[in-house]
Amino acid sequence: MNTKTKNPTLFLVISILLAVVGIGLLIMVVILYGPRRPQTTPPEDTIALFQQTQAQVPTRTASPQPEPTQTTPAEVVESSPTPSPSPTPTPEWMVYDQVDFRDQEIEALISMRCNDDQVYMNPFNVVPYSPEIIESGIFNTILDFSMAWEHLGFYGLWIHSGQSPAFGDLPAYPLQLYLENDARGFRRDSAEFLSHMQDCLIGAEMRLRQGDTLSVSEVVAAVRVPPAGVVEVSQNPMELVPYLAENYPDSGFDLMDNPGLLFYFCGRQLTGETFNNDLDYWTQSRIIIGFMPVDGE
Repeated sequence: MNTKTKNPTLFLVISILLAVVGIGLLIMVVILYGPRRPQTTPPEDTIALFQQTQAQVPTRTASPQPEPTQTTPAEVVESSPTPSPSPTPTPEWMVYDQVDFRDQEIEALISMRCNDDQVYMNPFNVVPYSPEIIESGIFNTILDFSMAWEHLGFYGLWIHSGQSPAFGDLPAYPLQLYLENDARGFRRDSAEFLSHMQDCLIGAEMRLRQGDTLSVSEVVAAVRVPPAGVVEVSQNPMELVPYLAENYPDSGFDLMDNPGLLFYFCGRQLTGETFNNDLDYWTQSRIIIGFMPVDGE
């Protein structure tokens, strides 16, 4: 009789546990893949950190220009990294408009041209490209830093986007979300993405902050490379500006001049696009944004 009493009780307990686990998994899937509205209004205390002071006057400084390097980063299925010190010496070129990427982490505030929208990117570190970072797998396992490279006088930051396995937002995710999702939190289609990017992002102001140093830049170029073009663009990281100017002639990269800065990060599949099975959920596309420093008065 005790056995008959225990079996229904055990079955009930197991059923409740399975239901709780199922509901938890459903919630996590919704959080990760469901609608999410872009954050377009950073806290006032965050915005205050980016206000200009007399000690922070943006000037267009000529950064040291090294001889063009011939090394080319290998293709990596995106995400964002922060490794231990690079095994190769930090190059002198890692200075953009007074912001020394070698020194300490940076953060960014982008003021869009639509609806007074502002997008804040949390602080992240920058390390110079080296073959060891790719070959060791650090870039795919440590997601809180970006990788920098230089070629033809342009500086590139390969920044992780999307979300980490622990559902944390990676450095470029706020900007990615602003471009990919509409105000309701739903994914745009390619035409809506292009229109939103051209209307709101091109001409926007970006402020890079590093400690007491503030750099002001303007967005002069931007492009989204769809799933079908990811493999090809990933093979041209060191010639990215001329490659984009030639292959995406309406993107504005033909207007870039030295010193210019690129943000390079991965994006998702848009509404109506065919999923590329050779890429994962977070790496279906590439989003590249070109900045030019604004001269101080």
